[in-house]
Amino acid sequence: MTGIRRVVTGYGPDGKARVVSDERVGSASPDYGDKWSIWAADEPLRFPGDGSPPPFRGPLLPAPGGFHITVFTLPANFNPDDLWGTSDLAAREQMFKASTDPQTHPILPDPNPFGYGTAKGASALHATASADCLMQISGESVFVLEDTEIRLQPGDWLIVNGVPHSCRNDLDEPAVLAGIVIGAHHDGIPLRTP
Repeated sequence: MTGIRRVVTGYGPDGKARVVSDERVGSASPDYGDKWSIWAADEPLRFPGDGSPPPFRGPLLPAPGGFHITVFTLPANFNPDDLWGTSDLAAREQMFKASTDPQTHPILPDPNPFGYGTAKGASALHATASADCLMQISGESVFVLEDTEIRLQPGDWLIVNGVPHSCRNDLDEPAVLAGIVIGAHHDGIPLRTP
């Protein structure tokens, strides 16, 4: 997918509804797989407006009360466990922390020991202060909670409510998802009890 068409409307100076822009949105990828930012805002919108892009701190996570509409892909045969090249948990933890830019991926601190997940792909468990509303468009993806797998097929929706999660793609083709990320307040990941 080279670009996604985005048509934006707004009000003209004469008060009539009009098309403000009709363009292709290119992908930007702060990590693995292509990502397209369709529309986003850090606060509730107010109308009428001229259709200009609202303020958005981005690139992925909006401020609480804001939203981000996005399309993204998981590469074929993507498993975050394969990124590290080692099974040593301490080394994986160091590499995970080094690969996570707080500007592009503002993940929450996790009070639980690294590597507590048992499902395949759990070495990249992370949580954000957001509700991620995701729909599988094509291919198939697997969302991983610490010991649970949720397999998504085209048309399936998943709502990730600020919980530690990861994702993988077990197929030989890219998995494409569309999502609405809603910024939220988060009081922190709870400490797991045995």
